[in-house]
Amino acid sequence: MIKTALQLQTELEGYSSPKSKITQMTKKGEIFRVRRGVYVTSLQDPKFPVASVLRSPSYISFQTALSYHQIIPERTHAIMSAGFNLDKEYFYDTPLGRYSYHYIPEQVFPLGIFPAEEEGAGFRIASAEKAICDTLYKIRKIERSSEITKLLFEDLRIEKEILESLDWNLINFMVPLYRSTTLRTLLKWKGKINE
Repeated sequence: MIKTALQLQTELEGYSSPKSKITQMTKKGEIFRVRRGVYVTSLQDPKFPVASVLRSPSYISFQTALSYHQIIPERTHAIMSAGFNLDKEYFYDTPLGRYSYHYIPEQVFPLGIFPAEEEGAGFRIASAEKAICDTLYKIRKIERSSEITKLLFEDLRIEKEILESLDWNLINFMVPLYRSTTLRTLLKWKGKINE
């Protein structure tokens, strides 16, 4: 279970020094410090819900969400999240694994995300469509359809049937908000394969 330092101090208010008790519990392995002010009660705790506690507002996206939706065959090692108020990329190496946070434009932040749960703990994650858009947004200046084909089918290893099953109305709606050459090329590519 995820606990903030404030939650732990409230739970331990019967002790003369709740902060000292937290330090003692950490040393004994009764709780684990994920980052300053954030703890988990077990290293087997769900990993996805921790992402939104480490940096907020954010939601899980990119290859992590593509793997979650079984769009790409590989599992990702880092849990990758998107946020809009980031001045740089952030990385946190924790006892639960690596968490990374990447900028996306504020106007697309609330679109195409939904609540999910892992062992009863909640988190927000991108839909398959949003995760593809976020991923391609980070790949700059692809202007040729042949490069999109290679990126989708060879680099990301997405199957054609899966791509065809996506909600392209949602993708069409979101793409202009990213102001991305690569995403505009994706729409041109989609138009050509449908001709």
